[in-house]
Amino acid sequence: MTDSAELLSLLVVVEFVVMAAIVALLVPLDAALPFLPLALVFLVALYLYRS
Repeated sequence: MTDSAELLSLLVVVEFVVMAAIVALLVPLDAALPFLPLALVFLVALYLYRS
């Protein structure tokens, strides 16, 4: 079982990835571009956490 700090960190990462995806879909690409590299890093971290 995960402890509460790890669960909170996981929820923050998931929230950022979801919000970055929504921003990337709703706003022009040049405005969303600063969020995409960090979202990609978080996606890789989530993938590694799951495996």
